[in-house]
Amino acid sequence: MADDIEDVSFLPGDTLNRKSLYEPSLPQRCRQLICTKGKATAIIVGMGIFILLVALIAAFARSGSRTCDGQTTESVTPTAAPVEDYIATNGEKFPWRNIRLPPSISPLEYDIYLHPNLTQRKFSGDVTIKCQVLEKTDFVVLHSRDLVVTQVSVKTLPDNDEKKITNQLEYTKNEQIYLKLESSVSSGDKIHIKMHFEGKLIKKLSGFYLGTYTDSHQVIRYLASTQFEPTAARQAFPCFDEPAMKANFSMSIVRDKDYKALFNMPLISSTPTNGLMRDKFQQSVKMSTYLVAFIVCDFDSITNKTKAGTNVTVWAPKDQISQAHYALQVAVNVLDCYNKLFDIPYPLPKQDLVAIPDFSSGAMENWGLITYRMTAVLYDPVHSSTRDKEWVAIVVAHELAHQWFGNLVTMKWWDDLWLNEGFATFVEYLGTESLNETWKMEQQFFELTLSPALTYDSVKSSHPIATPVHNPDQINDLFDSISYFKGASVIRMLKTFLGEADFNKGISSYLRKYSYSNAVTADLWQSLSESSSQKIDVKAVMDTWTLQMGYPVISISRQGSRVTLSQSRYLSFPHSVIKEEFQSPYGYKWYVPFVYGEMEEGGNFIENKVWLNMTQAVVNVDSNKLVIGNYGNTGYYRVNYDLSTWQKITQHLMKNHKVFSDGDRAGFISDAFELSRSGLLNITIPLEMTKYLENEEDFLPWSSAISALTYIKQRIYDRDVVTIFKKHVLKLMKKQMTRLGWKKEGDYLTRRLQSLLISVAVSYGDVNTVKEATDRFNQWMQNTDNIDPELQGRIFDAGIMYGSEKEWTFVKSQYLTVLVPSKRSQLMKALAKSRDDSLLSRYLQYALDNKIIKQQDISTVIKFVSGNVDGRLLAWRFVQRNWSKLRKWFGDVSFTLTDIIKDSTSEFSTPFDLEEVQQFFKEHDAGPGTRAVQIALENIQMNIQWLEQNGQTVQHWLQRNSE
Repeated sequence: MADDIEDVSFLPGDTLNRKSLYEPSLPQRCRQLICTKGKATAIIVGMGIFILLVALIAAFARSGSRTCDGQTTESVTPTAAPVEDYIATNGEKFPWRNIRLPPSISPLEYDIYLHPNLTQRKFSGDVTIKCQVLEKTDFVVLHSRDLVVTQVSVKTLPDNDEKKITNQLEYTKNEQIYLKLESSVSSGDKIHIKMHFEGKLIKKLSGFYLGTYTDSHQVIRYLASTQFEPTAARQAFPCFDEPAMKANFSMSIVRDKDYKALFNMPLISSTPTNGLMRDKFQQSVKMSTYLVAFIVCDFDSITNKTKAGTNVTVWAPKDQISQAHYALQVAVNVLDCYNKLFDIPYPLPKQDLVAIPDFSSGAMENWGLITYRMTAVLYDPVHSSTRDKEWVAIVVAHELAHQWFGNLVTMKWWDDLWLNEGFATFVEYLGTESLNETWKMEQQFFELTLSPALTYDSVKSSHPIATPVHNPDQINDLFDSISYFKGASVIRMLKTFLGEADFNKGISSYLRKYSYSNAVTADLWQSLSESSSQKIDVKAVMDTWTLQMGYPVISISRQGSRVTLSQSRYLSFPHSVIKEEFQSPYGYKWYVPFVYGEMEEGGNFIENKVWLNMTQAVVNVDSNKLVIGNYGNTGYYRVNYDLSTWQKITQHLMKNHKVFSDGDRAGFISDAFELSRSGLLNITIPLEMTKYLENEEDFLPWSSAISALTYIKQRIYDRDVVTIFKKHVLKLMKKQMTRLGWKKEGDYLTRRLQSLLISVAVSYGDVNTVKEATDRFNQWMQNTDNIDPELQGRIFDAGIMYGSEKEWTFVKSQYLTVLVPSKRSQLMKALAKSRDDSLLSRYLQYALDNKIIKQQDISTVIKFVSGNVDGRLLAWRFVQRNWSKLRKWFGDVSFTLTDIIKDSTSEFSTPFDLEEVQQFFKEHDAGPGTRAVQIALENIQMNIQWLEQNGQTVQHWLQRNSE
């Protein structure tokens, strides 16, 4: 029998299938090739006819998207999968051949009954979906994944006539269920679809999943929670799981008496049933499936009200609820701020914030029931730093912004994800600024958002803000710096050139017009154009920023008073061999609202603006005046100057750096180093510029400089010149280190600068700093309450970096028992600072043990071990060995696989490393990390080029400038 054939050899790359076992042998092939001239002619004619038929079929296939039963729709994008792949679980052909659902049925209301059993690790339930029939059809397609669906019925309304289902099929690849009806339902009809479903309640990070935490008595406690964005609601109940298919949701949850159930909406009633409790909740407003959320937990809560009367509640484990007060204060104040800013009241009666012990991202904006990673919502004023406090404020402000941008108005499809994430990232700064002006959030935008976006978007493996996507892997791929950081940066630039009043008016109009509905990017542009008193065609301008990737470098050249501004696409690695996935419809030219400053006598600047309308521009400026570009740092572009101007900027920095704002100084440093990386500027220019840093007292320029200098250090870490480099950087820092010391004083950004400089001094081996840090670490080991929370992360790092296994084991024990999430996070990062290979290897192995390292933190462990020179190769080998597990665990989770791929390879700088990473991902599916592989390969190539291009120049400069 065929299945019993043994001893079949295959060459590498061969595909093992039954067909290959029965292909003719070489002699048979030769005999088959012997034919007459007539036969040959017939064969040629036959082949010609065959080719013609294939061409005709292809032409018809391109003319429209043919679906099942003869229906055609052009509103959905056809999948590229071949027809023969559409095989249902029972072996039949699956009739619906599209990743998108048919437009014939639209959900109106869901009524869900859910019974989660945390003890037996399973859940069951019933869902009834009231739908509107939009087109005559005799089938229904909806989503389901990893559920056993039974007892399916379809009834017409209002008479409740049952429509017989003649076939029920499931196609797991597209996560779809197909119901064939015996007779059609007509356009305008309403139907009820009812299903019973069962699923497993297991430890994962998407869908409806099991979570755990350990209380102060070291007892493991359980909860069940959800994470549905982007496409995981279908893992919890059968549904129409696309963002444009909004509906109202009613929910009933059965729970143990000692637990609480939470839903997007307030509780209506609790009824005893068979020794349990059944909670019924108020019906939701109209919303997308990915925003549905429900939780069963044993948490405690604290509550307050906004000025408008909205109940705001924070939920957390009993032992940690005392750390929730700050988040509650933030949420109440920011909701009040947004109600005023958007001129649209928050539409729900309550807003819950829940600390989830197992959570993949920072937070999730479920309407009325926002879920958070613990570090993003819990703050302890005794043990947490001001940076931790700011992080809670930023994340809470971001998620509350989503209640309008994303929830009230939702993108029609995931290719406009940036409408959600870009706006929420931009608005979070407004919300956080309203809480504490001393944090200077507008200035921090450069460090936290603009600079990372420019770096990410400067390579060929980037993508446009608005990007076509067709499957869940591609959708997960969009949760990156482009959607979040670039999106926020271009919105900030847009607000600057429109003016605050017109911008706010347009945003409010957009939100009102599309409330409880869906929008595309063009809808936003129309609202903003209509609000523009300058009559700016916002779409014409902004399409050049959203429909093509990358950004321009604006080159400033001078001839006397004539200043020429020219634009060209900026690439940090112009010689990359990566094939670009997207072609620009605008030839990589932009409408640039270029802002420049003219220096007056006395050092003051006059601000001016000129439009570069996809071309260059010329302005006239007094030949004695210095001109600086991107004045105020609100533009999404870089600026290059002629050599003479760079030298003048450096001279001013050396003489009196405060003639420039701290943001402009940070911009000079960032642009100069980045331009040197691409070959547009000799690297000695930014290196000369760094000499002024001895007198720099502000955080932002130092942050920009340390980031650039760290890149250089990472490239030359294995060369003798790294010793000279470290001495040079420590010399630059010495004056500010002396000024700041270890004092517990100064405003927020001053203390951030102190922490940053101590961190660098510790890692560079500054004797005095290392001694002070390790002494403080030893004191902390004797009394764990005796530590400055602003500097504790640096102290932990030093203790591990310069300690032994004894110190490492102590930090690990603290990590396992501490109940302050922010402190726990710092301890976890510190464990990766060891210079002992065996400890780092052990730590990576711990990442596979959920009792030690939570699954949500595996990528963090990999990131920090990779950032350690001694752990770089260990982390990559760990990823290689465990790729199948990582792919399985995080294949449905936004961010994580992408982060693992980039973080484990980002520091490689040799052709050998490049080839190894390339080969590994040729042989292993990267899933939602596919684009991350391209970014990783391009980054490695860029690192290699940097060494070839700049290595010797840096070495010679350091030798000339060292004492």
